[in-house]
Amino acid sequence: MTRRILVLGATGKTGTRVVAHLTARGAGVVAAVRRPDALVSSTGADLVHFDWDEPGGHAKALAGIDAVYLVPPSCVEDASASIAVFLREAASAGVRRVVLLSSLGVTFADEPFASGRRKHEEAVRESPLAWTILRPSGFFQNFSEGMAQQGIRNDGVIVSATGDGAVALVDASDIAAVAAEALTQSGHERATYALTGPAAVTFAEAARAIGQACGREIVHMLAPPDTLERFLREAGIPDGYRAMLLRDMAAIREGRAAQVSQHIERVTGREPIAIETFVRNAADAWRRS
Repeated sequence: MTRRILVLGATGKTGTRVVAHLTARGAGVVAAVRRPDALVSSTGADLVHFDWDEPGGHAKALAGIDAVYLVPPSCVEDASASIAVFLREAASAGVRRVVLLSSLGVTFADEPFASGRRKHEEAVRESPLAWTILRPSGFFQNFSEGMAQQGIRNDGVIVSATGDGAVALVDASDIAAVAAEALTQSGHERATYALTGPAAVTFAEAARAIGQACGREIVHMLAPPDTLERFLREAGIPDGYRAMLLRDMAAIREGRAAQVSQHIERVTGREPIAIETFVRNAADAWRRS
């Protein structure tokens, strides 16, 4: 068991669940937040201020930390320079282990050689820390906690440019379970885990499953890539990150993202959560009040 574990992105889809998994194990958890009120202390974790844009404050967050769950800054396509600096500070502070949240997208054929995601992984591999890299597929929670949730709840639609392509979406709870193992147990050093759900589904199939769970019709609306690009641009998504999202959707649309991995079961000893379980648990997110 490690001493204390710093969880970056502690209010995010995976971070909140990593905190929960670790505290349930009795680990000493430090949840990194930008605002003190962003996470209630009832999680059982200590809170510490952390902002990627304020590197001068990182030393305080790293004090007494043995392992780090590293979530790159949100909506930044290439944060490799900041990550490399952070990892050097972590090593100097006595941190021994890091688990990086990456993406299965780094394996897609059209991923640029110098993409931010690849550079994030390279920064971790080149650090002196014992590292583990998690490459999840798309999250189920993008339907229940992301921008898509409002469209589903308010309009009954999922809008995407994925066409009829299928993807083995993964539950954030499964990602967190693997992260908790890698952060607290030996045997995961220098390992890269592809994390997927048990089966690939199309967005139309996901829409039907969500509709069955919340008791009304939900449909998948196909959007041309240029239309979706304009929507993301108007939503304020930065250029590089927007291009990355569109590449990932193209991979799904073209049938290059349907692979299923057994890494979740190998690491946790149980099968990954299926879409039927996810929609049943998340149904309230789509019901109109």
